Amino acid sequence: MKFKCSKDELIKGLNSVSKTVATKTTLPIQEGILIETIGDNIKLTTNDLEIGTEYTLKAEIESMGTTVIDMKTFNEIIRKIESNEITFEVNNGIFVIKSTSGVFKLQTMNADEYKRLPVFNVEKQIEISQKLFKEMVKKTVFAASVDINRPVYTGVLITVNGNVIDVVAIDGYRMAIKKELLDSYTSDFKAIIPAKVLTEVIKSIDDEDNKKVKIGVNRNQALFEMGECTVVSRIIDGDFINYNNVLPAEADTKVTINRRGLLDAIERVAIFSRDVSEKDKKIPVKVSIKLDSLEVSCVSVTGDAKEIVNSVVEGKELEIGFNPKFLMDALRVIEDEEINIELGTSISPLVIKPLAGNTYIYMVLPIKLKEE
Repeated sequence: MKFKCSKDELIKGLNSVSKTVATKTTLPIQEGILIETIGDNIKLTTNDLEIGTEYTLKAEIESMGTTVIDMKTFNEIIRKIESNEITFEVNNGIFVIKSTSGVFKLQTMNADEYKRLPVFNVEKQIEISQKLFKEMVKKTVFAASVDINRPVYTGVLITVNGNVIDVVAIDGYRMAIKKELLDSYTSDFKAIIPAKVLTEVIKSIDDEDNKKVKIGVNRNQALFEMGECTVVSRIIDGDFINYNNVLPAEADTKVTINRRGLLDAIERVAIFSRDVSEKDKKIPVKVSIKLDSLEVSCVSVTGDAKEIVNSVVEGKELEIGFNPKFLMDALRVIEDEEINIELGTSISPLVIKPLAGNTYIYMVLPIKLKEE
């Protein structure tokens, strides 16, 4: 095995596959990277047995072959080499890296023992703009659960119905839904993809409208194809809640407000929401809806704070409490300058929507406020 390739192109590939290397595994070989020559290309593969990534790049192939080497060491060497053109070869079980200024040698592992990405028949498939899919995931994935005792909700539901695609995440306290129209339609499907998989997928996505990501599924697995990069993931088995049924039917109070102004106010007030008696626990912030403004406040043992944000209010005045993180998470990923906030009572969910339409919906449950 011998080939030559560009350092810059190789680093692009390593960036794509580095996050799916196995750690703390009973199969040490999966901590390595599989390198193989295919035609005029080399293919890089990593696989932690839940998610795997392949990346293909152009190379000058002198002799064909396949090998596995330690990913961490290989990654560090490539990033520190100064020359852009690097030669690689395998001699007597040793992987040799040659640059203009030095030679590095790594012990190889038996490629036959490496668990490759599964090959499966795609039963249903769609194509969507990479930029649009990245936006849909970013606006929802943060709301997925981290509770391994509820595995279904550690995933993100992707639903295709006609030419409409929904991406939905729920953790029991909040829910994020992003809806879009597809340019082309193949077939309906539902698949729950691990949240950490989608987080890695969007790292390999370009912010260009003309580039597409192909999403293919069968009963157990999902495939994401993005040009040179392919990600294969398991699908989480289980039943996702009927998310449309949990949205409030109507609201008694509607607030139109500047998103950035509200986020800044909550961030400042939330400084006082830390509970010094219990790590990571948040004292709720109080949101008070007035006739012409929204007030955010918090009182704790460290002090208190209050911010007023101008807004347009329709309906009843209201006081309600929230975990500030749950509000800030959504406000940080929304790009709209103005948003609508809909509320019912002090014990019903708060819903954030765009000014027009329902392409994005974020719902969060309140926290009961202590009586002052």
